[in-house]
Amino acid sequence: MIAMMVARPCTFRLPFNALLLTITLTLNDAARAQFNDDAARTAAELTSLTAEIAAIQALIEASEQERDSLQGALREIDIQISESDLQLDLLTNERAALQRQLNDLDAKGLDIRAAQKKRAEIIDASIQQLWLLDQGGGLSIWLGDQNPQLITRNLAFLQATIADQQIVIKEYEEGLAELARNRDSIATTQETLQAQAEKQAQLRQRLADHRENQRQILSQIYAQVKTEEERLAALSADRDRLNTLLIELSELAARAPASAQPFEISKGALQMPVAGEITNRFGSRRNTDMLWRGWLINASVGSPVRAIHPGQVIFSDWLRGQGLLVVIDHGEGWLSLYARNHSLLRRVGERVSASDVIARAGNSGGGEQPGLYFEIRQQGQPVDPAEWIRR
Repeated sequence: MIAMMVARPCTFRLPFNALLLTITLTLNDAARAQFNDDAARTAAELTSLTAEIAAIQALIEASEQERDSLQGALREIDIQISESDLQLDLLTNERAALQRQLNDLDAKGLDIRAAQKKRAEIIDASIQQLWLLDQGGGLSIWLGDQNPQLITRNLAFLQATIADQQIVIKEYEEGLAELARNRDSIATTQETLQAQAEKQAQLRQRLADHRENQRQILSQIYAQVKTEEERLAALSADRDRLNTLLIELSELAARAPASAQPFEISKGALQMPVAGEITNRFGSRRNTDMLWRGWLINASVGSPVRAIHPGQVIFSDWLRGQGLLVVIDHGEGWLSLYARNHSLLRRVGERVSASDVIARAGNSGGGEQPGLYFEIRQQGQPVDPAEWIRR
């Protein structure tokens, strides 16, 4: 009995261990399955997150590319506006010259007609005198039986009179031909004026189209810069781009010979670069982190922009953030900068005098209001224009 009782527990231990092993294996399988599910879910989330990051990066790149594309389009349209404006100015000057030519032709025609009238009167009077002499016998008496010397003298006088009349008649004929040429010239000039007027109308329409395209592009650019941070970043990039250019230009200007009219002696006596109100001054706050380095002058589109001092144009082109830009080297490291122009009138290398018109004010480069952005720099560093410009 004891043996039987001792042996009985052994008969139940094996099934219990097997059950325990089964439970353990079952739990391990469940944990493994749970782990695999978690890993799969994590991998899926990671893949999704990676895809989202890639999409965001692509969106950023696309936005930057679009912004660059819009800036490129803005550059093209600003240049087209400048070129069309210059062509319009050229046509206007040509039309004015043609109108002066037409006025001269009209005046000349009046002079020719007046001279022809006098010639006609002389010819008529001469014919009438000869007719009276012939009809009344005066000619026979005048050349009749008289002293041969007197007859010879009278005959010579008559021949000279007839010769003079022939000259007048020839001049009259030449006057008729000149009058005909004058009429032809007037007709040709009038036709040219009409053609120029039509071309002007086309150019004005083209300018209007360019300005509408410019307005649409600027609207898209403004829409992209939605936050103050983005605006600050764009302004900082524009400032850095301008600084880089001016540093390079300053190094170039440093190698140029000194000016015959030193810039420094004109301190406080320089004229305004454009007529208008200064809306933003040097040193005033542009935003939370930036200050103005020059003057923003409110001026109507097309207002003449003038050089403040003699010098040489060392930059005349479009620059992102500044639009159509002119930079003049005044010698000894002094530069003046004129930005946001509507059109450029001077090329690189040209010498200019004080008061020369170098550009026309506008809002190229993305300016919200028409005007001129103006800076003075010495060795690349901005200085306050108020110390130099006479007000």
